[in-house]
Amino acid sequence: MLTWCKRALIQLTVVNCALFTALLAAFVIGSAFAKSVTAGTVTFVSPCECQGQKSGSRWPAKTDPSPAPLDTSTIQSVTPSQIYEWKGPEPNVPLTPETDTRIPAEQKWYNLTGRVVNLKVEADGDITLVLKDADGKKAGSVNTEIPVGPEWCELRKLVFGWATQSFPFSFKGSQTLEMREQHVITVTGKALFDVGHSAADRSNRRTKPKKYAVWEIHPVMALHVDQ
Repeated sequence: MLTWCKRALIQLTVVNCALFTALLAAFVIGSAFAKSVTAGTVTFVSPCECQGQKSGSRWPAKTDPSPAPLDTSTIQSVTPSQIYEWKGPEPNVPLTPETDTRIPAEQKWYNLTGRVVNLKVEADGDITLVLKDADGKKAGSVNTEIPVGPEWCELRKLVFGWATQSFPFSFKGSQTLEMREQHVITVTGKALFDVGHSAADRSNRRTKPKKYAVWEIHPVMALHVDQ
C-alpha cells in the first residue's frame, strides 16, 4: 500500500510539473505577444485580419471601395513603364498628404498589366505589389496596393497564396515577402498620386527607391493572373 502511494505521489508531481511548465510557456509567449503589440508592431493574424495597423496619409482616398465600372470600355489599359512617364499634378492643384478626396485625375480607372517583382506588407495593413513591364525592357516600377477590409479579403488571400509567409507574423514599418514565382497580372483600380512620396516639384518620381513612380493603383479592386 505504501509503495502504491509513493508511485501515485510521484506521478502527481510529474503531472503538476508538466502543467506548470506549459502554463509558464503560455504566459511567456502571451507576454511577448502583448509586448510586441504595445511596442508599435503590426501583426498580420491572417490574410484578411490585422492588429495594430496605422492609418496612413490620404486614407479615405486610398480605401475608396467604389467597384470597377461595368462598362469596361471606360477602363484604360496601361503598363508600368507608361505610368512611369506620366506627369505629376500641376503645382496649382490642391493636393497634400492630408487631402482626403480624389482630384479629377484620380477618378480614372485603369487596367495595369505587369510582372510582380516585389511583394511587401505595410504598417497600414496594405499589401503592396510592385509591378514592372512583363518583358522587363523598359524602366519604371509602379506600386499597386490592396488594403485591409471585407471588399479586399479574397484578393488578399489570392496574393498571400503566392508567398511562403506563414501566419501570424509581426513587423515594424514594412516587410518584404518571399514569393514562390513572379506572376504577370492585370490589376484594376483608380490611379492615385501618393503625394507623401513625391519630391517638392511634384514630379512622378519617388525620392526613394529610384525609378519608382509616385502614381500608383490604389486601391486594387480586381486582379487577374495572366501567367
